[in-house]
Amino acid sequence: MDYTSFTCSARDGLKLAARKYGWQNRDPHPVVCLAGITRNASDFHELALYLSSKKGGKRRVIAIDYRGRGQSEYDSNSDNYNLSTEADDTLDILTALGLGEVNMIGSSRGGLICMLLGSMRPGIFKSVILNDIGPVIDATALVRIWRTYDVNRLPVSIEEAASLRERIAGAASPAFSKEEWLKEANRLYRKENSKLVLQFDKKLLDSLRSINLDERLPDMWPEFASLIRFPMMAIRAENSDMLSEDTFGAMQAFNPDMQTLIAKGQNHAPILSVGGLEKDIAAFLKKQG
Repeated sequence: MDYTSFTCSARDGLKLAARKYGWQNRDPHPVVCLAGITRNASDFHELALYLSSKKGGKRRVIAIDYRGRGQSEYDSNSDNYNLSTEADDTLDILTALGLGEVNMIGSSRGGLICMLLGSMRPGIFKSVILNDIGPVIDATALVRIWRTYDVNRLPVSIEEAASLRERIAGAASPAFSKEEWLKEANRLYRKENSKLVLQFDKKLLDSLRSINLDERLPDMWPEFASLIRFPMMAIRAENSDMLSEDTFGAMQAFNPDMQTLIAKGQNHAPILSVGGLEKDIAAFLKKQG
């Protein structure tokens, strides 16, 4: 298999899942991948295959499903779908695997979890990559996310799902080919009893429905600051509605040593195996040893 599945218990007993790639490699500082609010470990599949190969540095990679996503158990208490609990889920998986310092990649909400972990447990970081996320969040992007999924009818086939995603996001993601839209559909849906279902608990959307666009969301500059002692890369989607150009520039001014990268032809959040991004990420990680 391309990866091995891993499961363990969270501190409250909930089953958590992850994918392990290249675990036969001897990389002392594995790469840990954290996905967005409605996303899962499959977002990193192609990136993980590359990084675990000889060409990508023969690294060990773990892609995590925190609660309510992918293969992890759904939580009966939707109040537990919060950054603090998901940061604990991440730590519980790292502890179960016996991992020390790691290189962490956080896409969207995963990047917010990286920032929170920087203030909670900075000792776990070797380096960090933030994918299309920063300390200031545009609330309109969060509203767009819940509206995308707040529908009554699910697609009946992967092909229909791919077509739907392309109609919704195609204009902002010209880098995606037809094949990539099919991959995107498979990342978002799976079959259960011959029907497509979303690969996340729809209760995750509850917190997004209550967003007031007239109020500014709290920023996370102190948490971002906790990470600047580590080698850092920040990636911005060329057509992002989550990470503004102003915030991206402010992050660079705050941390002049931060390496930056633009995911051309993509919107939020970029898939890190499209457009050669995996090679840039491998080169960044190689510098860290």
